Amino acid sequence: MTFPFEEIVEPASVEMDAAKVYAVIELFKKQRANGSFPGGQLVLRRKGKVVINEAIGISRGFRSNESTPAIETDTEILFPLYSSGKPLGAVAIAMLEDRGLLDINAPIAEVFPEFATNGKGEITTYDVLTHRSGVLLPHLHAKFEVWGDKDEMLRQLVDAKPKYKRGTLAYQPNEFAWILSEIVSRIDGRELADYIEQEISIPLKLPDLKFGIPGKATMARSYWLGKDKVMIGGNNVAKDYESYANSPEYFNNRNPSFTLVTNAASLAAFYECLVSGGITSSGTRLLSEETLKKYTSRQVFGWDRTIRSFNSYGKGFMMGLMTPTSYGWWNTNQCFGHAGMFSCLAFGDYGTGVSVAIVTNGNRGVGDFVKRFIPLSHACRKACRKACL
Repeated sequence: MTFPFEEIVEPASVEMDAAKVYAVIELFKKQRANGSFPGGQLVLRRKGKVVINEAIGISRGFRSNESTPAIETDTEILFPLYSSGKPLGAVAIAMLEDRGLLDINAPIAEVFPEFATNGKGEITTYDVLTHRSGVLLPHLHAKFEVWGDKDEMLRQLVDAKPKYKRGTLAYQPNEFAWILSEIVSRIDGRELADYIEQEISIPLKLPDLKFGIPGKATMARSYWLGKDKVMIGGNNVAKDYESYANSPEYFNNRNPSFTLVTNAASLAAFYECLVSGGITSSGTRLLSEETLKKYTSRQVFGWDRTIRSFNSYGKGFMMGLMTPTSYGWWNTNQCFGHAGMFSCLAFGDYGTGVSVAIVTNGNRGVGDFVKRFIPLSHACRKACRKACL
């Protein structure tokens, strides 16, 4: 098998405890058996090796009214991973900064002059990366006809009035990449999704790491299994979830904020590159370690007006803390990654050297996400014999 689907190694060969690794797999299987999700994948890498590559359950065909029969999950099937793609957009910006093409602390209006309209003249790329621009466009929720119209989306960004004062922490579910994509386009000429594919996915030898509907490949379906009302960023994400979140129109705009479609193997390999300081599996450097460390270290912490909880962010990454986070029960301050909807989580950990991708197709809300992913993430890190736990 070729990268990133190499043969699984014995845990001891990468200084991990075999019994604890087995416990991770069993916990993942138990969650599925208890109905937490129809199907999923879990991959853990350490020291350039695959320690876990588990695929279980049903990827699509879970509902009796679906047009396709039940399809078993395998390790290569592609899942919609939604906001798990935001760090890819952040790394693209980091590469532009690394190459001296972008000053993230300068006003966005320097490269995108029209953006200064309606009090946005001082907002910087750094503000967007740390979710403190104050620009939110909840009225565009599921407005596929607008998303697919480049001229109209440009007008929406230009006409936008900040909902919050610049510097206010408010997670940007969609706006994050709408704004970053225009910045990249103005500097480089390519759309952000294309830049990521050509400058990140291809050099990393990860062809499955892409945005948008994956051509003829089979894609897993995402399911809503929770309450009828869950508010995020001013929108009830539970309403008609399975209709819009599985729609081709949803993915066709290829916004890196929410249209990542890949598998756990590819996403874990991406984080392995970051944990390794920006070095690819073939030994080449993607970007400088100095720049990368600035993106994967804590920049802000506080009450997030969108998610309505205390959160810690790097530049495009959700960061860990000494206290419980999605990455474990304690001492996660060297972890960096991102969640996708309420069903996926991927992260790297400088402390233990692991890179992990947990991909499922079951969504309920924040409470269920925390209940499922904290124990799994903690168990992955705890399995390392030299872990900082």
